[in-house]
Amino acid sequence: MLLCSFTLSLFIMTSGILVGSDQTQEWLLPWWWENYSRHNQHSVAFVDFGMSFEKKAWCRERGELIALRVIDFAAEQTEIPPALATDWENQFGKSFWKSRGAWFKKPLACVQSPFDRTIWVDLDCEIRGSLTPLFSLTEHPSGIALAKDLEGQSPYQIYNSGVIVFQKNLPLLHSWAQESFRQNHLFRGDQELLSFLIAEQKLPIAEVPLLYNWSRCREDEPKAVVRHWHGEFGRSVIKHEMWTRGLE
Repeated sequence: MLLCSFTLSLFIMTSGILVGSDQTQEWLLPWWWENYSRHNQHSVAFVDFGMSFEKKAWCRERGELIALRVIDFAAEQTEIPPALATDWENQFGKSFWKSRGAWFKKPLACVQSPFDRTIWVDLDCEIRGSLTPLFSLTEHPSGIALAKDLEGQSPYQIYNSGVIVFQKNLPLLHSWAQESFRQNHLFRGDQELLSFLIAEQKLPIAEVPLLYNWSRCREDEPKAVVRHWHGEFGRSVIKHEMWTRGLE
């Protein structure tokens, strides 16, 4: 569990943006960066989940690169209780299996944020405006804010971890990282585990306004500041947009 308690002290900054990627996701980085930098100037830290040398250099040119030195540890599909695996597939389809390895590295990335106040943003989030107003949410007593996910079958509220606003060194984040090692075989992804911990601890967290994590499954909203193009369909939309904008 050493990684879970490790924090960077070489470049502590007041506030900034945190993203992470491996080789399967790094194609999203130019699209994400073009949208982000059009509206924002906050420092960005890129967490390396296993990127190519080319993209590591690309990240260093634009911000800090943090190496996450941990091998894939998320349970394989064959290691999941069959009834649970079937339930997940019935609810979400089967495309999520290939993403679990990266998803469960997100908690480890968050505990290593170099910022006092951090906004984690998934790479499939289209940033269409300033993220600055979100930093004030860290003043909430819980020190963390998330948007509610779409209604599902969970007995407790599920929060979407595509956008997370948080203070540094929160005990909740360390628990999230630790339990990602211990219990990932019981949860489809990192957000389900985080939501479980919030419910278990009866933690009243701050809510990220939906306009800052607007699911592609909702009706189109021109005022959305962050549009979340999650899932296979969302990725196809991003690929088409990258092609039309010459970002491939």
